[in-house]
Amino acid sequence: MLQPYANARLLLTIHQLPGRFDSPRLGRMVCEAFLKRGRMVGESSSGLGIDSGDFLYSGYLCRSTLLDAQPSNPWDWLTADISWSEVGFRPPLADGRCCEAPAQGAIWLGSLRDLQSLGVLPTAGRGQLAGLTVTEFAGPFGAGGIGSLMQPLLGERLELVLKPNRIALVQPGDTLLSLAERYGTTPETLRSLNSDISANTVITTAAGDTLNSLAQLHGTTVSWLRDQPENAWLLRPEGHTVIAGDTLTSVAQLYGTTRSTLRKLNPPYADYREWPGDAPLPLGEVLTLFAIRPSDILLAGEPLLVPLYRPSTPLPAGSWLFLPRRRAAATATPEPDL
Repeated sequence: MLQPYANARLLLTIHQLPGRFDSPRLGRMVCEAFLKRGRMVGESSSGLGIDSGDFLYSGYLCRSTLLDAQPSNPWDWLTADISWSEVGFRPPLADGRCCEAPAQGAIWLGSLRDLQSLGVLPTAGRGQLAGLTVTEFAGPFGAGGIGSLMQPLLGERLELVLKPNRIALVQPGDTLLSLAERYGTTPETLRSLNSDISANTVITTAAGDTLNSLAQLHGTTVSWLRDQPENAWLLRPEGHTVIAGDTLTSVAQLYGTTRSTLRKLNPPYADYREWPGDAPLPLGEVLTLFAIRPSDILLAGEPLLVPLYRPSTPLPAGSWLFLPRRRAAATATPEPDL
């Protein structure tokens, strides 16, 4: 990271919605690039996808190829003998789309001669594994004009930010809960940043289950359980028919929910400026709402979609996870000496 120039290997994830790292993953692009280190980002220069403490890098793609969306080996991108499919350009997926910025991934800044035939993280002390976000491809030349002449010679240009201390290596016995406690985050946040552990599964409710207890058991929230289309049975089938005097506030109190939830379930009333909480609702309107309160006992034997990895489930040792940005510790204001 401290060298002004570097040959590096990058892994970038390709998502259905660029920049939305919680959207379905379509594939992974591994590439090698020649990079030049820029300055460190300060507070005044941080922005979307760029945080203070990041390092700016720019350079050119040398070669690249595509890997399966879901790897069996988390280090397959560090295999020494990869079959490169493109020189200097992003290879397209089957549907023709390429990896687009902003793209999240990992970078190996170390000697590429340390890479082994079986993909593993090199143990050489001089190398560094870090997180990164590519903020621009192909600029400033662009795809046409002089860019069409320059890029075959230099490779597509990259602009990226390197993010130190944003990758955790999973040790034997590590769980979402232990990693969340170690790095000051939550299991739900770790899932949102890592599609490999964000898979879901269907369970069958048991006697005594509530939405509160199941959300706690699976390290998620009642809102997440309710938001899944597969859990539509949690909605009240007949809804609520508005009678005289009904408002969003009174209906929310009646069914033990919140105005925000009612607005989300009923888009015509989403704008609080047009429909304040105490504004009378149209008579006869049918509101969609949840039938079951968080503390209500659920019917046993119902299918419910939940996250696959519980907070206490051991994660695959030897893999790696993206971490969120660490929040700055709050500075306590000293009490006045009176």
